[in-house]
Amino acid sequence: MTESAKDINFFQIFGTLRRSLLPIVGATVLIGGGTYLVSRSQAPVYESRSSIISLFSNVGNQVVNNTLVTAPPLPQGALDEALRSKTVANAIMQSVTAAQVGVEATEQIRAGLQASLNTGNTSMVKINSRLDTQQRGVYEIVAQAGTARAARVLAGATVNALLAWDGARAQRGVANARLSIDAQLKALDARIASVPVTSPDRLSLTAARGTLLQNLSQVAVLEQTSSGTLSQGADPSTPVTPVAPRPTRSAAIAALLTLFGAIGLTLLLSLLRGRVNSAADLMPLGWPLLGQVPLIGRRELGAGLLQVSRTGQMYEALGFLRINLTSVSGEKTKIIAITSSRPGAGKSSLAATLSASFAAEGKNVLLIDADLHRPTQHRIWNMASTQVVALPGAQADLSAAQATLPFALQHPDQACAVHDPAHPNIDLLPAGQMGRQSQEMLNRPDLAELLQRWASAYDLVIIDTPPILALAETLKLAISTDGIILVIESGETSLAELERVQQITQQNGVKLLGTVINKMPRSDQSYYYGYNYRDLPKK
Repeated sequence: MTESAKDINFFQIFGTLRRSLLPIVGATVLIGGGTYLVSRSQAPVYESRSSIISLFSNVGNQVVNNTLVTAPPLPQGALDEALRSKTVANAIMQSVTAAQVGVEATEQIRAGLQASLNTGNTSMVKINSRLDTQQRGVYEIVAQAGTARAARVLAGATVNALLAWDGARAQRGVANARLSIDAQLKALDARIASVPVTSPDRLSLTAARGTLLQNLSQVAVLEQTSSGTLSQGADPSTPVTPVAPRPTRSAAIAALLTLFGAIGLTLLLSLLRGRVNSAADLMPLGWPLLGQVPLIGRRELGAGLLQVSRTGQMYEALGFLRINLTSVSGEKTKIIAITSSRPGAGKSSLAATLSASFAAEGKNVLLIDADLHRPTQHRIWNMASTQVVALPGAQADLSAAQATLPFALQHPDQACAVHDPAHPNIDLLPAGQMGRQSQEMLNRPDLAELLQRWASAYDLVIIDTPPILALAETLKLAISTDGIILVIESGETSLAELERVQQITQQNGVKLLGTVINKMPRSDQSYYYGYNYRDLPKK
């Protein structure tokens, strides 16, 4: 892909997002604001931290060590599993209940501990470990509750329960040693009883029994002093401010996620709809491309659409469009309808600027605003000093006439247009006020004959019609002309719409003179031409 192609794609993406800016921003603001309000209404959550130190324990007694009195080091994840055990949970709950932190806070903690037993997910208490390869280091206990005191009590209760659980491991080792010595004593007593009093072996067995009794007394002492591999670290902290909710942070995250999601969805839908972005997209339809008109910014439109069309890139694009149209249609084509498949494509702007371009060349042009639903031409031209001009077939007395299309259709003998000396070679037949009766006038059987009569006094008649897929009157009007120009909005008009236009025009015998891609990104520097010569293969 060339650098120019990359630029085009970038501008096409930007154009697609610009057209969907309102729903994207609206969704972002709505989700972000809603998240802020919901988060702000939630109950506060306080967090307290404490710690447990993990070290290898050695009681310093060879006898006890030989009988595996000391608890083995904790394997990775053992403390998390202990936290989810019923023994530890019950011990924590007893301490919290005894601390009297409040009924609501106590019930919240009880529910959280019960949920951890049922699901294995400890949401109220978490353990963060910082250990070496030999499982020595620090376990950080993080407890959350609805009040600052409840969080501190929960952290302390968790530390105490885990230390008690670890101490019980060591006690089990000492108890196993006591059971072993007791078993040895029973066996030794049985042997002594079976040996005669005068036997030399009896003396040695008695000495061995004395040693076991001494060991048993030492184990009895260790039962009171033994400990596990864990010890108390930092005391539980006292939280000052809640850690949750954070409305601003939550709203910002939700808004960003919504923004990225909306942008992605917009681009995906645009891709799936198969929109027209360049001349290459129209080639499968086989339609002639008369030109490509650049997108006009709002700053440029401040000077007026007609003024912009007389200079710069817009002027060049209209010049090539005028030449291509003359080449395709020939001199016999005098009545041209300009339409689009959908609203917003810029057909009215193109009708006005193309009329001005032909008028600047010296052609006498009659511009008819037949878009009775959304009349636009009277605003574009803003004719301040107007003169009434009789159309062919009208009487000389036009004192009671109205220079509007509905009146001209209803009273052909008084049909007239308006002319402003500031715009030479241009006569305008405005749409006037919209009404159901006005729309029905477009269905009159002699419409084609009437248009031909009006065209006899002009070099060209350009008709601004409603979108051809929106109203049946547009199709009736198109049949009465020498041909239509279809305006396509770059990045917005879909191929499915164009296929429908192709179907109805072919079925009704409407001549398609060609297409114009409007609102082309300015990165495409060859939009003046009917086809993009820059994309042709180099020799």
